[in-house]
Amino acid sequence: MTNEVYRQRVKNVMSREVVTINVRDSVHDALELMMENNVSALPVLDNRGRCIGILSTSDFVDVTCDLDEGLDGADRESEIWWTIFVKNVSDHVGQQSVMDLMTDDVISTEPETKLVLAAATMLRDRVHRLPVLDSQRRLLGIISTTDVLKAFVDCSPEQ
Repeated sequence: MTNEVYRQRVKNVMSREVVTINVRDSVHDALELMMENNVSALPVLDNRGRCIGILSTSDFVDVTCDLDEGLDGADRESEIWWTIFVKNVSDHVGQQSVMDLMTDDVISTEPETKLVLAAATMLRDRVHRLPVLDSQRRLLGIISTTDVLKAFVDCSPEQ
């Protein structure tokens, strides 16, 4: 039973319903989608449905660090701080295209890949999710570290 997890394929544990964004959409649209759907990353699709990038919260780190400097000393928990911060982000990058901030070197996997190999890729490349793509780079799903942990727990004899 403990070997069962080693036989699992990505297609058996991936999430098939994935929130995505089009490459031409704005960063503001992406942020709204992320907040509405409680996700930390969005696969970026071109007009033919191919995955050409990924936009994650880490792509905002450099931008937000620069904007945060102007608010040094302010109480980060205050509503005023958050209001100013969100306005700064919106003013500085909100109208930019997703293409301007996305990571275009997408680390991905295929549906038939063994789960343990996908997990090894996540560890090696220090990513928390992998888009699952077909041979034409069309998005079939996404697998996250949470999906991997769930598969591990589900295969446990302790369950």
